[in-house]
Amino acid sequence: MNPKRRILVVSISSWNTEVGMNTWPALLEGHDPDCVAHICFRSNAPNNPACNHYFILSESRVIKSILNRKIKTGHEVLPGEETAELSGDLQAQKARYGRMKKRRNAVTLLGRELLWKLGKWKTKELDDFVTSFAPDVILYSMESYLYCNRICRYVKKLTGAKSIGYFADDNFTYKQQKGFFANLPRFFQRRSLKKLAKQTDAFFAITPKTKREADAFFGIDCKVLTKPLHEVPEVNYPAPGRFPIRLLYTGNLGIGRDEALLQVFRAVQKINQTEPVFSFTVYSSTALSEKVGSEMKTDFCSIHAAIPQSEVLQKQKEADLLLLLEATQGKYAKIARLSFSTKITDYFSAGKCIFAVGCSDIAPMEYLRENQCALIASNQSEIETQLRYIADHPQVLQEYAQNARNCALQNHEKAKVLALFNNTIESVVNG
Repeated sequence: MNPKRRILVVSISSWNTEVGMNTWPALLEGHDPDCVAHICFRSNAPNNPACNHYFILSESRVIKSILNRKIKTGHEVLPGEETAELSGDLQAQKARYGRMKKRRNAVTLLGRELLWKLGKWKTKELDDFVTSFAPDVILYSMESYLYCNRICRYVKKLTGAKSIGYFADDNFTYKQQKGFFANLPRFFQRRSLKKLAKQTDAFFAITPKTKREADAFFGIDCKVLTKPLHEVPEVNYPAPGRFPIRLLYTGNLGIGRDEALLQVFRAVQKINQTEPVFSFTVYSSTALSEKVGSEMKTDFCSIHAAIPQSEVLQKQKEADLLLLLEATQGKYAKIARLSFSTKITDYFSAGKCIFAVGCSDIAPMEYLRENQCALIASNQSEIETQLRYIADHPQVLQEYAQNARNCALQNHEKAKVLALFNNTIESVVNG
């Protein structure tokens, strides 16, 4: 590894240590933060110590620039810098995405892309940031966002640097949803990704299934790469038979996860009728609907606002059973078919048993099942069956936690993951 290799990363979200979406910073461990730069499109103040050069291209300002071409749409931000400008953009961003969440469909998705197409993002500020940093290599996620892919192509052409793309979701097949109208944005996403793939020098994929499908569609050869463990897991459970068993969920509850959460809650409620077998704790930044929130308001269940990632990791160590949620039905049932939640490696690091809820044929469930490192359920009946089995055989918590540890050390151990990541960068730059 060359710690002085100049690396520019382009991704949607800002790198903020308060949240768990930190795959890129985790992979960049050991690199000089003065040699890492990041371009993002969300206005949360970036503060991750993996990087010392941040540039935010504000969506709110890009939209305003359609009518006001003099507005500055992008600016460099110091790590941890909280400005009035950022705060205002963040509030506008939250309000806009709150509205989009209620009306998320092909029209709103394509409408956002049109706004980016009409807005002003190709600016002197962006050019100066990129050219003055002079990257040796550019890393980017192969996104469903057309504007992000367009900007990646632009930055690569501007610098002439080599690049590596990362497939972490299904944003190139028609298998997520059915129907012409639902798949209309996907037509443009596929075309955008094909353009970007032709200009990309190497690729990562987040799961073996993602690799198989991306390789076949784009005619490439991805290397399988996930977020590394943040620490070596230690399995440590008290003597079996202690109740209540502490069930914990931390994270986003969008794209159908709220319904899956409610399914788990209802199963726990039935099991707890005679005695408190499970306690249920949730930490999330997602506002639950009044209906869901009121139904889950019980003695054994507590719902809290999001907490900093450092506290999340500690809570995971203190729990008995860590809940992984994906949609089990409805239009989001296949949304994670090629994904692999960053939460999974965090759960592995905690050394606890994982209870995974989601459709059986999506990549994370297939991976967990093949490696026998989680208890898995795909519908209401299976959820209740698995939880009753845990209640009757609490020793299974220790068994599956040990299985998860073995899988983690074999496939996600930090030194192995970082070696693959760094060796790929060196081979691309030197090739």
